[in-house]
Amino acid sequence: MKPISLFLSVLLVLHTGLQAGPIPAQKAVHLVSIEELRDQVSAQTAERASNIREVQTLLRHQAVQDRLGHLFDLEKVSVAVPTLDNETLAELALQSGQVNEQARAGGMGMILALVIAVVVVIVLAIVLLNKAEDVAETVLN
Repeated sequence: MKPISLFLSVLLVLHTGLQAGPIPAQKAVHLVSIEELRDQVSAQTAERASNIREVQTLLRHQAVQDRLGHLFDLEKVSVAVPTLDNETLAELALQSGQVNEQARAGGMGMILALVIAVVVVIVLAIVLLNKAEDVAETVLN
């Protein structure tokens, strides 16, 4: 009985080895090249950095500091700007850009209204972000 089981074991190993056969070398085919991905990431990073600069430029504007500096800690708001998601940041950058352009042109009445809207949106985003972190902390603990 032992020789038969040994023979069957050897036969099984040989059969399995022959069935597997050599695996042909496959070329790595990528739908998108690494250079294209690198360019896309670089473009998105540059756009995000530009949006952050635009919002922070508005927050450093003297009229904003004078009118809203006593209501909000604009330094904390400025530090929190990079933590915003891309969509909110893009929207705020667009509004900030409009306000910055009007400030350069001299229209301060409209600037104040837009500045208040931008700061309110930023503060709401920060508050919601903090609440979400508190909820996540409570749920996970």
